[in-house]
Amino acid sequence: MRVFPIADTPAHEEPRKLALLLVLCIVWLIPGLVGHDPWKPQEAVTFGVVYHMLHSGDWLVPTLAGEPYLNFGPLYYWTAAVFVKLFGWALAPYDAARLASGFYMTLTLAGTALAARELYGRTMPRLALALLIGSVGLLVHAHEMVTDTALLAGYALVLWGFALSGRRSNPAGLLIGLGLSVAFLARGLVPFAVVVLTAALLLLFAAWRTRRYARTLMIALAVSLPGLLIWPWLLHEQAHEAFFWWWRVENLPLITKFSVTYARSELNYFLRLLPWFAWPVLPIALWTLWGYRKKLLHEPRFQLPLVFFAITFAFTSLNAETRDIHMLPVLLPLTLLAVPGAETLRRGAANALGWFGIMTFGLFSAFVWLAWLTLMTGFPARFYQHILKFVPGYTPSFAWLAFFTAVLLTVLWLLPLRGSFRSGRRAVFHWAAGITLAWGLSATLLLPGINHGRSYATLVKTLQHQLPPHYKCIGSAGLGEAQRGVLYSYAGITTQRVERVEFEAYGCDLFLLQTDPRQRDARPGAGWVKFWQGSRPGDKSEAFVLFKLQAPRK
Repeated sequence: MRVFPIADTPAHEEPRKLALLLVLCIVWLIPGLVGHDPWKPQEAVTFGVVYHMLHSGDWLVPTLAGEPYLNFGPLYYWTAAVFVKLFGWALAPYDAARLASGFYMTLTLAGTALAARELYGRTMPRLALALLIGSVGLLVHAHEMVTDTALLAGYALVLWGFALSGRRSNPAGLLIGLGLSVAFLARGLVPFAVVVLTAALLLLFAAWRTRRYARTLMIALAVSLPGLLIWPWLLHEQAHEAFFWWWRVENLPLITKFSVTYARSELNYFLRLLPWFAWPVLPIALWTLWGYRKKLLHEPRFQLPLVFFAITFAFTSLNAETRDIHMLPVLLPLTLLAVPGAETLRRGAANALGWFGIMTFGLFSAFVWLAWLTLMTGFPARFYQHILKFVPGYTPSFAWLAFFTAVLLTVLWLLPLRGSFRSGRRAVFHWAAGITLAWGLSATLLLPGINHGRSYATLVKTLQHQLPPHYKCIGSAGLGEAQRGVLYSYAGITTQRVERVEFEAYGCDLFLLQTDPRQRDARPGAGWVKFWQGSRPGDKSEAFVLFKLQAPRK
């Protein structure tokens, strides 16, 4: 089975094609960053922490609705708060905060592309960009207000640094140190362990046992020390209890505590998730492994992504809760492994990928246009009524900007279509363009309806109006972190949480219960009278119930 060597690829990238791909990246990145409220689960939590920083002035301890929230590091919250200060005059605060994800995803794309350039040659950054933005699992999370985008940016800088270390130790060490600091301040000890293990395991290969590599690691250590030490030290000195909670509860267990049973269930989940989450980079990366199987353990350009993939996947599958967002770091080394495979993909496979993308995204885009036209015209009536069942109370309205943007995206996707995909490179580019079209149409034409169904804004404002003018405090039970975040950021409401069936709610005279209305819930117990209940439009599994303390009989 013949695989063409990477050396046979062109020596120089065409500026016009590179410019077109950069435009595609921008079009992929911008839709969805603005124009909707914080959604659960993580966006509502993130903005709740950012809102607290902006209104309290306390940027040291991430705090959610009056309680320290130390699941993640502070870096993303700091960045989002800065964007609110910079652009809050023009955008809603949550939209301005979400621009932080755009910033970190830009760093991620740049770091991955430049790592591919170092590993495989001058014409490979464009291919790496197309592969990464075409990854199915990255699409939604890249546009969310989540700390994982900062983690990805840190890892991308680290990979770029390791790729550069064989040629220039000073900038390579700077990049690894900076990336390590970013990743650590985004997520804590796990990224630190990932980078340290990567640096150590690469020494198993002779090509990395050089003075230049040792110098790179020394520089990386020196550069990373401020980022690794300053915030934890300040937290220890000024918020002692918060520091020990962050260290002993949120970080050390992720490094030291493993359960065989737990790990097996996690591994099964992520193994089932990987094929679609990492599509199409996973099968193309497997093609690389097969085509270059005799070189994998002998060339640094394959050793780096293989080692990094093994480590990130191990930490993801053995230490993380079963949420697909934890798989994001795995996409970076898979993308780097897929680059040579995409360049040398057989014509039959390229045609299959290209036409599969055209059919998939073409049909999906046609459905989006049909759904939008139905919402605008009310015809056909049965389909119109069926759509509104998912977003009860939604009133469709025409938006010129969204319409023209969607038309432009559709035309730009249709123009370059060809009857044949002569190379894997062309097929990958068309796949990236197709996924960009699908996302762009969804984030323009359908975004208002989706936001209506997922937003807590109306619910929280209604709840706020139900509160009496004077009350002592609000006890609560069942509230998730996302719900606590939106209550605080939309209405400034904090609660005293107690989860028992019957209790003295810290002397509070109001009680808020989040519950499943389909199931009986005895909380808060005797002595409380329900006087309001509400939920999001169409949400049958989550309701908020407000109680007041029953006045004692005279």
